[in-house]
Amino acid sequence: MRRSMLRKKENLIGLDIGSHSIKMVRLKEKNGIIQLLNAGVVPTGPESLSTSKGNRQERLAKTIQKLAAHLKVKGKLIAMSISGYEVMIKKIELPMMTEEELEDRMHLELGQYIPYNIDEVEVDYQILDVAKDRPSFMEVLLVAAKKESINDYIDLARMAGFEPTVIDVDFFALGNAYEASYGLTGSENILLMDIGAAKTAMNVLHHGVPIFTRDVPIGGRQITEAIQESAGISEEAAERIKLGEPSPKIRETSVQEVFADVVSNWVSEFKRAVDFYYRNYPDNQIEKIFLSGGSSRISGLAGVFREGLGIPVEILNPLKAVNYEEKYFDPSYLDYLGPQMCIAFGLALRKNVEK
Repeated sequence: MRRSMLRKKENLIGLDIGSHSIKMVRLKEKNGIIQLLNAGVVPTGPESLSTSKGNRQERLAKTIQKLAAHLKVKGKLIAMSISGYEVMIKKIELPMMTEEELEDRMHLELGQYIPYNIDEVEVDYQILDVAKDRPSFMEVLLVAAKKESINDYIDLARMAGFEPTVIDVDFFALGNAYEASYGLTGSENILLMDIGAAKTAMNVLHHGVPIFTRDVPIGGRQITEAIQESAGISEEAAERIKLGEPSPKIRETSVQEVFADVVSNWVSEFKRAVDFYYRNYPDNQIEKIFLSGGSSRISGLAGVFREGLGIPVEILNPLKAVNYEEKYFDPSYLDYLGPQMCIAFGLALRKNVEK
């Protein structure tokens, strides 16, 4: 999980497994130029949520294999990421010490920082900088993830015929995608919000470092379910209506009312999270929000967030920042696809060999 600053070579295949879809990206970097080689997404299917763990892993593995075959992906080394309540990210301050001293201390005192049984988690950490108000202390970014979750991802990848070289964290992958797309000036405070089907990953970057991360149980499936209940239709039909397809089963004004009701609740929940952030970081005002994820494509969502949160909002599409051969990719499709590929894109920036 550690984000090494060493140069590496050969990009890994980025694989993002969400509750609604699986995304895969392969990139090639040379002389600072990023080229897109493969990008695709496939639904996981409702059966992947309702079956037993063993059957679910098998179904997901087959879906990954089909996506890779369709994209004609070459290579077997992948980067994956974990998220949700299995991950804890915390910034702590410790007295100045060497990396070796830090490792010894962390092993001895880890229990006071992590609300889990130490034997059940994998832990990583990275020295960030000198502490702001205490020059004899340093800031350390601490990451802990449950071993069971990591092993599940490793087993799934191998079942699909791939070798997971990197297990990252969604928040870091999202930050990498933003940095590759926009760069860093070193002073901005940016809120990244990746809105998926079942949850939203919130990540505030300060000087390129995540200082506030939170998974919020909000996602596009809530809108789908509200449309489904309002119109008395199937989930698949409700999903198409959510994405803009007209239907005689429900009036357009009714759809708009459903959107307004659900999204109003979203804004209230996100505002509470932003207010909590400001209580902890009153001097680090958020300058802009970047939306990504499959549900960020909902028409008018950016405007509603801009008005409700009082912060400029933009859609994050990392595929706009890459080179590609137009004979292989339709620019309009990449424009549509890009926002939901951010985590997979950030993972595809990872490389497998340090030198």
